[in-house]
Amino acid sequence: MEQEKYLPELMAEKDSLDPSFVHAMRLLADEIEKFQGSEGKKEDEEKKYLDVISNKNIKLSERVLIPVKQYPKARKPLTQLSVQFWSVKHFTGSD
Repeated sequence: MEQEKYLPELMAEKDSLDPSFVHAMRLLADEIEKFQGSEGKKEDEEKKYLDVISNKNIKLSERVLIPVKQYPKARKPLTQLSVQFWSVKHFTGSD
């Protein structure tokens, strides 16, 4: 379905729907909200790409969730500098 027609069709369907269909109204409202939010994300996605040709230093950070029941050694607080050197080998003890 064409994107420029999708949002008006959703809104028209929501307006024409009987209010007694509570779940359908909620689903339509969620879809409208999701679609309107994705339009703003398209502009932000362009900013995610970096110029890899330039020789600038790039700071990269990522949040990593580790299951502590499976890897109990991960409970120790890790400093930001030591995180880059940790791997699954440190937690499992395998070589």
